[in-house]
Amino acid sequence: MPTSDQPLHAVVIPVFGSDSTSPELLAYLRALVEADVMVVLVDNNPIAVVDAALLPNRCQLIVNRNQGGIAGGLNRGIAWAREAGARFITLLDQDSRIDVARIRCLWEPLIQQPERRLVVGPIIWDAQRHTRHGRWCASDDGLDLTRLLISSGTTFRSSDWPELGHLHEDLCIDFVDHAWCFRAQARGFVLVQHRAVVLNQQFGSVHPSSLCRRLGLQLYSPMRHYYGLRNLRWLCLQSYVPLDLKIKECLKMALKPWLWLLLEPQRWANLRAITAALLAPLPGPY
Repeated sequence: MPTSDQPLHAVVIPVFGSDSTSPELLAYLRALVEADVMVVLVDNNPIAVVDAALLPNRCQLIVNRNQGGIAGGLNRGIAWAREAGARFITLLDQDSRIDVARIRCLWEPLIQQPERRLVVGPIIWDAQRHTRHGRWCASDDGLDLTRLLISSGTTFRSSDWPELGHLHEDLCIDFVDHAWCFRAQARGFVLVQHRAVVLNQQFGSVHPSSLCRRLGLQLYSPMRHYYGLRNLRWLCLQSYVPLDLKIKECLKMALKPWLWLLLEPQRWANLRAITAALLAPLPGPY
């Protein structure tokens, strides 16, 4: 556990699918534990598959059975970390890696600037496009202002969680981070990216169509298409989401379904997903 003069830092990692206990992930968990980080691993498979005996000592295993999707897995892990006394919490995807030697940089601004209501994330490097992901405004203190963080790498004070609020489990996966980030800003929080911390992220799989690759599209499953389209319908109704983002995402979504139907391998499954997304009841209030 952390020494008495160290803040208690927890990392919450939901896992799903065949890579839930890959050797590379287990090695990363060991490195985090050795760096005095509290690791909370959430088995988010519908049927629990993670064997606690495989995990390093002092790595907490929680079984969520995919309740609420990725949002539910993160919420369960955050709740456990707060109960265990963590002062700072970082969220990570199972396939995301932040250098263990750098991960403490994410919570240091929260100590150094206690008067600011900060949420801190890393710079996101798009591994497929080989460029920095998102939009930001550079600052002199190494904390670039942004209005959107992807959930992976997001770090906050445990004491701020009641006001930041849970991730919306009815959304399950797509646009979960959008909803959470924009609501946090509406509640007075400032979002920043720490330039000293870089997270390499693969967004989906490489698209088989050269046209789609040139347009910046990745290949996702029909299920992800369903959630993306349904959840965008919901997002556009939220007053705290900026109008320019609503317009941009709607323009993109006006084109994407046609590309899913014409240029992706699971065309009939995509058609069923699109139809279901357009007819589905929308998630509840947030």
